[in-house]
Amino acid sequence: MHRTDKRTYLDPIHQDIVLDRKDPAEKLIIDLIDTEEFQRLRRIHQLGVSYFTFQGAEGSRFTHSVGVMHVASHLVDALKEITPGMAEKRPLILASALLHDIGHGPFSHVTEKILGYDHEDWSCRIIAGDTGVRKVLDSFQEMPGLADTIVKVLKKTYKPKYVSHIVSSQLDCDRFDYLLRDSYMTGTKYGLFALHRILRSLEIDEDNDRILVVGEKGQIAVEDYLFARYSMYAQVYYHRKNLSARALLANLIKRVKQILADSSRPVCFADEATSKWFLGANLAVNEYLQLDDIQLMYHIKRWADDPDPILADLSSRFLHRRLFKAIRIPSEDSGLVRDIEKEARRLVKEKGLDPDYYTGIESTGFRPYDYYRPSDEHPQTNIMVRTEGGITSELSKVSLAIEALVKGNYESTWLVFPDEIQDKIAVIKELIPVH
Repeated sequence: MHRTDKRTYLDPIHQDIVLDRKDPAEKLIIDLIDTEEFQRLRRIHQLGVSYFTFQGAEGSRFTHSVGVMHVASHLVDALKEITPGMAEKRPLILASALLHDIGHGPFSHVTEKILGYDHEDWSCRIIAGDTGVRKVLDSFQEMPGLADTIVKVLKKTYKPKYVSHIVSSQLDCDRFDYLLRDSYMTGTKYGLFALHRILRSLEIDEDNDRILVVGEKGQIAVEDYLFARYSMYAQVYYHRKNLSARALLANLIKRVKQILADSSRPVCFADEATSKWFLGANLAVNEYLQLDDIQLMYHIKRWADDPDPILADLSSRFLHRRLFKAIRIPSEDSGLVRDIEKEARRLVKEKGLDPDYYTGIESTGFRPYDYYRPSDEHPQTNIMVRTEGGITSELSKVSLAIEALVKGNYESTWLVFPDEIQDKIAVIKELIPVH
């Protein structure tokens, strides 16, 4: 049977994403997509546990990663008309954009935060390791050493730097895709912005090795994009039900870790890769690649029948969406936060529940746009704007709206507690001062 040279991915955000095997860069992308390691991303939720809150949030890291590659392709096509050498970098940029998230673990950022691992480090290990991805990259004769070069791009050590910034920065193809995609999948309008207007407004400033936003229309579109990002964090990513679902999973994992580490009690069901992952032991790449949402959910289903009553109950709550509740503590007074947590723990204990696993304080904080701070451990990239008059400035210096966004304090503190003390929560609320 004759195999067509073209492959089309029907995408809800970008419509037809068409790849042609006759184009070496696009054949490379098709071959990478077909690897086992990339197909694994179909089994990892893009939005972690957000599907408990937003019923449509069922999209995967696979669809997002293909989308980022597609946006990068549009940007390269726009830039190669005006940037020398951009066409030659197309395979590198498309492959880096496609593979940037290949190291995500179960439920994406949720377990990353709970267990303290780094998905970007795993992306690099998978790309550089003994994997199908590595074999495909090594076979791309047009660019020898491509795997190692992609690792440099993802670690931001590649020169010119703007190549890394296309994939990951304050204004990058990753964020362009996830804001539009997450907004669509959650059924909200918060993340919408004029993508193609931004792409048309971007230029490479080769002298200073950076990306520029050119013109007033481009600047306005970028301002909208930053406010879209702010809205998505405020309304979706840090939604109180998301916080409570994450806290429930964190306490469930904490219980498993305690059981696994205690040699005096029967070990709950856990395969070798999961045990090592939870306990922070060294995982080989092939072991890490066994981890995905399906595998973790299978464990949680098994744990719902575990003889340990706390693990069984927490697992059953997670499985059947009996989530914790969350209320915001509108105060930065650490003493008050401690008093509120202490009272919640007392109430939970009265109900016969272990406060170590049924209460918690969650803190959220994000920066919708953070300009360059050289003293930071990981300094952010500036968004630089060149006006019609030819003056180049950092965005918050020429936009009052973005200046206000930069100066805002977006940190919040939340009390997480089980439904069993919902009727007693008025006692806790009395501790919170009325402003």
